Amino acid sequence: MDSIKESDSALFIKEDELVYQNGPTSGKSGFRTQVFRHSSSSLRVVVCNTPQPLFSLGIYVPTAPINDKGLPHTLEHLVFCGSTRFPHRGYLDALANCNFSQGTNAWTYEDCTCYTLSAASEEALGNVLPVYLDHVLSPLLRDDQFITEVYHYDENGKENGVVFSEMVSCENEENELSEFHLVRMLFPSKSIYGCSYGGLTPEIAKLNNQEIIEYHRQFYDANNLTVVLVGPFSDGFEQEVLQKLPADIIQSNGSDSRSQTDCSPPPANQPQSKHVPFPAADADMGSLKFGWRGPPSEDVETLTALNILLAYLSEDMSSPLSQRFVERTSPLASYVCYDAKPSIPSTLFLSFGGVPYPNGEDDDDSAESGGDDSGSEYETGSENEEAGAEEEKEDPDIPHLFEEDYFKGLLMKELQRIHDTRFDGDEDALKKAAQQFGQKLALRIEDQPDETIQEFLCWDIVASHFSPGHDGKFAIGSRANIFDTIADLASKPIAFWLELLNSWLLGGTAYHVVMVPDPGLALQLENERKEIERANAANIEDKEAHKTLIAQAVEANKVDLPEELRRAIPLADPSKTAQLPHTMELITPPAELGPLSLVQVVQSETDFPDIRLHLPMGALSEELRPYVLLFHGLTFSADFVLPAGMIYDTDTRPLTAERRIGYAALDRRLADLTCSREDSVGISMENFAFSWIDELYVMTMRLPDFNFDITVRWLLQAFIFAEFTAERIVSVAQHLLSDLNKTKRDGEVVLNAVITRLSSKEQEPGKPRWIETHIGLVEQERVLRQIISESKKGCHDVISNKLDEIKRVLIQNVSGFLSLGIPAGKDCQDYVDCFAHEWRTCVSGYLDASEHPMQSRPSLTTDGPFPMPHESRLPKLDAPLQVHIPMKALQASYASICLECDLCMAPSSMQNFEKELSTLPALDYYALKMLVELLHRIDGPLYNAVRGKGYAYGAHFTMNMWTRQLAFVCNRASDASRAILEMRKLVEDLEENWSNYVSDFEIGMTRSTIVYKSTAAQATSENVMSTSISSGIYGFGSVRRQNLWRNVHLSAVTQDHLRKVYKAHLRRFLDPNHPVIAVILTPIDTELLPELGTFECKTLEDIDKLKLY
Repeated sequence: MDSIKESDSALFIKEDELVYQNGPTSGKSGFRTQVFRHSSSSLRVVVCNTPQPLFSLGIYVPTAPINDKGLPHTLEHLVFCGSTRFPHRGYLDALANCNFSQGTNAWTYEDCTCYTLSAASEEALGNVLPVYLDHVLSPLLRDDQFITEVYHYDENGKENGVVFSEMVSCENEENELSEFHLVRMLFPSKSIYGCSYGGLTPEIAKLNNQEIIEYHRQFYDANNLTVVLVGPFSDGFEQEVLQKLPADIIQSNGSDSRSQTDCSPPPANQPQSKHVPFPAADADMGSLKFGWRGPPSEDVETLTALNILLAYLSEDMSSPLSQRFVERTSPLASYVCYDAKPSIPSTLFLSFGGVPYPNGEDDDDSAESGGDDSGSEYETGSENEEAGAEEEKEDPDIPHLFEEDYFKGLLMKELQRIHDTRFDGDEDALKKAAQQFGQKLALRIEDQPDETIQEFLCWDIVASHFSPGHDGKFAIGSRANIFDTIADLASKPIAFWLELLNSWLLGGTAYHVVMVPDPGLALQLENERKEIERANAANIEDKEAHKTLIAQAVEANKVDLPEELRRAIPLADPSKTAQLPHTMELITPPAELGPLSLVQVVQSETDFPDIRLHLPMGALSEELRPYVLLFHGLTFSADFVLPAGMIYDTDTRPLTAERRIGYAALDRRLADLTCSREDSVGISMENFAFSWIDELYVMTMRLPDFNFDITVRWLLQAFIFAEFTAERIVSVAQHLLSDLNKTKRDGEVVLNAVITRLSSKEQEPGKPRWIETHIGLVEQERVLRQIISESKKGCHDVISNKLDEIKRVLIQNVSGFLSLGIPAGKDCQDYVDCFAHEWRTCVSGYLDASEHPMQSRPSLTTDGPFPMPHESRLPKLDAPLQVHIPMKALQASYASICLECDLCMAPSSMQNFEKELSTLPALDYYALKMLVELLHRIDGPLYNAVRGKGYAYGAHFTMNMWTRQLAFVCNRASDASRAILEMRKLVEDLEENWSNYVSDFEIGMTRSTIVYKSTAAQATSENVMSTSISSGIYGFGSVRRQNLWRNVHLSAVTQDHLRKVYKAHLRRFLDPNHPVIAVILTPIDTELLPELGTFECKTLEDIDKLKLY
């Protein structure tokens, strides 16, 4: 493409123009992309026009780690502390928050640091851009900023600092360790990938501020920057914003960090494997990660082909590696996943997680699992041990999986088998894999156009900077025609794919890391940390002087914006924000849709219809509820049997005899038809905890429009005619148990699970317990072990019958609803009729083959699903419930303090909406929402009180009106006790110094942030769909009404309203007798400060046994 010449006097000169494809080329206009070069430096600005209403910014700085001190990472944090022209800390984020944004953010990776912003209007982004650039290119980098943001130790020797706290919490995690060691094996020490970009904590402790200043001088120059802007920009953006950027802000100092990284292979004598221990609660499972060096990152065709090949090998349940290692009654791993990174050169990864460790035993004395299970309904005792022995007998590989190169031998043997059988005899296997890859990419671009384009451009920016193939020349667009590349690969003969497998995986050198669980390592690391603290304390000559130095640093880094600076902040016009155009219609369903009392149809600009089927579970008995999680695991993962008379797939004639479809065949067919599919307990679900409305069972699929009718057929047939065999029950239960054990190593997830359990009172006598209490960590561990034991003894019929009964209840219940997202302009009735026809056909076939007649029964106490009824589940406590759970697997602490907060947030009915709105019934809710948003925003009061002092990586308030809770949450803390005390101190100080924290300026800034969040929630067809569902559940009737309700309430909030909710709600965190629920998870042997009050030391087993009413 020819360069485009402009006036020599212009600050930026248009250098190039291209189009990024956003889907298969037929009928696609793509995203117009322009490249502008600075007139006197190598700074580039890339502007990519996309249709979504959000505007995103990425300021990319290619960065090469030069040691293990984490220089790129520490500098990323310090950039936000003020700049030469804007020295007041907090000004940048105040500016961003006032301009319809949630604030700035950044990330650091092995070869690049990126500073990000997402805003709701073009004008807003233009207001922030010059200030942001000044912070990146001319940060203050003061010594006192280093103390709070990077590293220090207090007068007692305890290490703190935001960067330090972040790395302490993750550097010994299983995944972090495996990638760190494997990358070091794949690249020579002089490569940009040879050092830790995040920083190793012992090395961070040796870092000084001058090193960071020197690093900034080397890499952070206008010559080295690329600014990427993605969004629906106007034609005048270049002249109005780019050409008017202050020239002195983006002036180059002459530094150019472009260099060709060392791409030589590792030395021939370097070991190809490494065993790495990691802290774990027990020694039951580990993992293995394999890595190969791939083609140059510029070789997009080969790298894309390898992505497709790796996806074929591992992405789905039916994939060859999943079948060999995962989907079996005695799994050799609970999952396999892949990655193909465009590093320099690229790297290929296959990871096997949940690998059974042969010497692993349940640690009955561990802090997590202590306690006696005797008398438990699901106790298995010696049966588990016998089952374990049977499992090892059944599979002779398990005792050897962690031996030197044993697992590697199994993997290579399987890859060779796949090669020799020519992909199991399927000549079109990789053609279909390429087509699936293209459809998923097209869906991702529709749902996340900004993130996808930013990612494509990032890879080119880094390659231009460091790759020998670029020779320092700037070039983008390597993936502009990615769909043409995929189409070309789909047409390749099978010989191409066989050669690809042979050349890169079978013929390439495979390095691997074996992650070995070590229950004693956590205590060893904690003891080492305490020894460091004692040494630090001994080095302090004058404790008071040391304490004063830190206090002065904290004070110097507080947010303190002068009034005149606040008044000068430019504000964007709110009328220029927008949401994705859409319509929503509520339809009374045809009679054929028995359990569904409503169909919600959302139309928007989409190529991928969205099916979300919501079935109530309220009628499930207490006996069935513990098996809901297993049912969830088996949905779309079990065989199904079609009775005679049903239509199979695209056949035109009914079956003359019943037909069994295996789970692998089902998985392959759904992979062909859909781009994504999932089911969940509640609106969404992750890691043994639902996120919202546990009494709904939800099945979701996204698919190309032309596949709608056949996909609905497969969805309903697989669900309604599922058959739960012993083999699948055992296999899925094993995976769930492995996932559960892995989950217990994640502090955030365990904290959420414990809070959910303690926040759920027992049901009234005679009623079943809440489903959320049945799917928790501890109960499910017992249930799953019992299921595996009973199934292996041949007693699976009882379990299978329970699963069949769950399915029958879901089919027969009423008050469910169907949500359909369809392309704008289509006839919604066609989609509804199609779904109704398939439902009627399947249910009729199910009833004909069933021994039980249909007995519809309501499972929700309402005539319809909107609004959905809910009640407070919080137990009635007479005193605080405060527990401390030490955990062997943790290296950082996690805390949450919850209290009841029952506020009206929605209308009581859709019929009297306008009349209710006029009375502002939800004013207290929106006032409290504004207050907590104001306090915990980036660089806000809570942010600086906790993170600014290095006590934790994150701290925030959260409101959940469905569970009627207000909570303080602290994650990845180096000192959770002090983080909580700082929160209390802030809440107390609000009483006397309200105006220091809550001003009209702060209120306006918070309103702007909430506007941004609303825009983001309606920026894509997927988001519009989710927002439409929540608006219905809460009783608004539509997204438009929900927006109106929120905006009217927010505009009415005043200082008096904020003070009112502060006194009524936030101050309850200060009352030592208020019945809060407080949970703190810490590393083993951690002591809490006595100022927190009395915390009972508990285990996860203790939590599960509590009965709260």
